[in-house]
Amino acid sequence: MDAREAGVYNQVALGPNAPMYAYYAERILSATGISEGVCLDVGCGGGYLGLALAGISALDFIFVDQSVSMLRHAEQNILDQDLGHRAVTLHARVQSLPLPEASVDLVISRGSVPFWTDLPLAFREIHRVLRPGGKAYVGGGLGPKELRERAAAAIQGVAPDWFGKPHPHSRRDSRAYEDALEAAGVSDFMVTRGEVGTWIEFTRE
Repeated sequence: MDAREAGVYNQVALGPNAPMYAYYAERILSATGISEGVCLDVGCGGGYLGLALAGISALDFIFVDQSVSMLRHAEQNILDQDLGHRAVTLHARVQSLPLPEASVDLVISRGSVPFWTDLPLAFREIHRVLRPGGKAYVGGGLGPKELRERAAAAIQGVAPDWFGKPHPHSRRDSRAYEDALEAAGVSDFMVTRGEVGTWIEFTRE
C-alpha cells in the first residue's frame, strides 16, 4: 500500500469505520475475557482495532504490520490517543514475528488474515508467541448490517471511489483455515463464518 492509499485508508478507518472497530473490540473482550497483559495486533494497519480495545481494557499493545506507510499512521494514531506509554510498533510479517516465545496474552487482527500467505506458518507463529492460556481472535468482517450500511453511506462522502476498487481479499472457506490450523499444530480452535465475518479463535494450552 503506497502513502496515498494508506492516507485514504486511515481517513476511512478513523471516520466512517470507527464504530466497526469499536464493535469488534467489545466482541473480542467479551469472547476472550482478557483485559490485562500484552496484546499483539497483527497486520494492524493504522492500529484501529487495538486502539479501540485499548479504550475498554488495561492491555498494553504491540502493533505489527509489514507496511511502513501504515505503521506511520499507527504511530501517529497512538500519539493522538495519548497511548504512547502503552504501545509500541514493529515492522514485521506475521510469518516471522520478532518476539520471544510465550510473550503475549492476546493476539488480534481484523482484515489482514485473508492476505496472509503460508497460513500454517502464520498460525504457528501466533501460537508460539502466546503465553499458556493466551488466546487469539483473528479474522475479518465489516460488522453487523446496520453498521455496514451506515459506514457505506458515510464513506461516499470521504472516498467516493472506495467501493469501485477490486477487492483483493482471497475467498478462503472455513475448511482452508481449519486445515491450516491443524497443520500448524493448533488443536483448540474454532472457525466461525456469519453475518459479521469470518473469525478464528484459538487458545494456547
